[in-house]
Amino acid sequence: MKPQINATDIVFSVVRLLVFFGSLGWIAYHPLPQKERLYLYFLVFSFLFYSLILYCLVFRFPDKARRIYFIELVLDLALLAFIIPMTDGLNSTFSFGLLLVVVIYSFYYGLLWSIGVAIFASAVYIFSCPYFLMQAHLADVALRILFIFLISVTLGFLSERERWMHRKLVRKEQLAAMGMMSSQIAHAVRNPLGTISLNAEMLSDELKKCKEVDTREAHSLINSIMNEVERLNGVVEEYLLFVKQPEPAYKTCDINRMLESLIKFLDKEANRRNISFIRSFEKDLPGVPIDERKLRQALINILRNSFDAMPQGGQIRLSARKIKEDIEVIIEDTGTGISKEHLKRIFEPFFSTKDLGTGLGLSIARDIIMEHGGGISCESKEDKGAVVKIKLPFSR
Repeated sequence: MKPQINATDIVFSVVRLLVFFGSLGWIAYHPLPQKERLYLYFLVFSFLFYSLILYCLVFRFPDKARRIYFIELVLDLALLAFIIPMTDGLNSTFSFGLLLVVVIYSFYYGLLWSIGVAIFASAVYIFSCPYFLMQAHLADVALRILFIFLISVTLGFLSERERWMHRKLVRKEQLAAMGMMSSQIAHAVRNPLGTISLNAEMLSDELKKCKEVDTREAHSLINSIMNEVERLNGVVEEYLLFVKQPEPAYKTCDINRMLESLIKFLDKEANRRNISFIRSFEKDLPGVPIDERKLRQALINILRNSFDAMPQGGQIRLSARKIKEDIEVIIEDTGTGISKEHLKRIFEPFFSTKDLGTGLGLSIARDIIMEHGGGISCESKEDKGAVVKIKLPFSR
């Protein structure tokens, strides 16, 4: 698949070209000794050289852009650490390059990384001209550093907020489109499925009346038809649940009782798959305000994922304990595990590693748990099983 060029990458590359040509103009017309002028030309062309190499890598490997931009950030700050002392110290025009670095990389990396960007830029600002510390007042230095941090964190916050709003808008549009599509699918598919299911049951009843003929193979085929009908009904239900989740009806619930009920409900299916449950429930846990029906659905989705990860059988440890103001439910299996590449995407809608999966089960589970004010995380390594941790607040 041909890598796609990101609009942000194009804008950043254009900005860097403008900086390059602007620097050339400054060096050409600013009164400088010939030796320093040649040295600055060398540094500015070095800036162009490594920028071209790194942007070629960004366009070639867009999935590694964050790492490449980090290398670029380090090189930019190192370059400024050389140029600023040569061009009138912190009063140099090139000192504004630090602000440009802060703006670009804080916008790109978001809120959390913006703090690191500000720290790196401030270190270059101070230590590139150590004599400045002896001449300037401490309050003046502190105020300049504060401005760097304010610009960096503000840009990081705005960038993070803009991305969140964009994701929310895209998701809203997807849900609206899926809502219409799912309703049409449900109407178009359910009626034929109901007819197939009813006729299969009637055919099974008719076969039971045949005493002279061996009907075992016919019954096996009918059971396969019924299983596939049930699976298709499940797919339709999953789509409808994803796009039309009803408002939760909260009621205080004993989480241990609910987990025991869930194990009992899934026990027959687990035995058929040669899977056993291990319980580890802390006693006297406080009641949790939940919509039991919806939370059961979320846990069933997670547990069935664990079932699928253990085709040869295995164990699932279900734990519940109190941690500060939360009840933590832990689901730990001995399955095939999840690769590092897939682990960060398992809660995304429509992402699935199964041939016949919808990719909605874990996404629905996450939405339900977050709707309850909780959180969900997953830890796993390939061939080491997976551990899903769910936190639910017992006080609101």
